[in-house]
Amino acid sequence: MMCWMAKFMPSCKEISQLVSASMDTKLPLRKRLSIRLHVLMCGLCRRYEKQLRLLRDGCSRYASPDENAVEEPLSPEAMARLKAALDRRRK
Repeated sequence: MMCWMAKFMPSCKEISQLVSASMDTKLPLRKRLSIRLHVLMCGLCRRYEKQLRLLRDGCSRYASPDENAVEEPLSPEAMARLKAALDRRRK
């Protein structure tokens, strides 16, 4: 039975790509079912999916431009210092 499953079940690499894609678009039923089946049997992929959802939720909470708007822009001197520091890092 394991040989049959290994032949037809997507690999962990394929599942990780599908899980990531499923966060942005609705996948066809067949692909969603293959993810569910694989994740039920594979603890590592289950953990990956959980971590990806956690990161996505956390980032979406802090990505709101209204909540994270800067009150005052940086001074020209501060901008120049930042630019110089970035230029030094690139070299």
